[in-house]
Amino acid sequence: MPDEPARPLSPSEGAGSAPVKVTVCAGSSCHVRGSRTVLGRFAEIVKVEGLGDRVALVGSFCMERCGEGVNWKIDDEEITSATVEEAEATFRGRVVDAARKG
Repeated sequence: MPDEPARPLSPSEGAGSAPVKVTVCAGSSCHVRGSRTVLGRFAEIVKVEGLGDRVALVGSFCMERCGEGVNWKIDDEEITSATVEEAEATFRGRVVDAARKG
């Protein structure tokens, strides 16, 4: 199942004292589909963009949505990406852009 069209985070979602929490599934199915690479790319983007105080990256055990793709969440919103590149594009559009504005 591909990602939904990008919906930017509202200013209240990307700003304030609490960072945006991005959780990436590290279960075996997601691992095979590239979740480790996704988490690494997200971490590199956060570092390069200087967003370490605005974005918290977390690994998770199985999110119980195996077979859908690489599963991850922005705060409590579940996202499935068919490819690593799709996950990165969604992350940049939804998280990085909002965090820069915050």
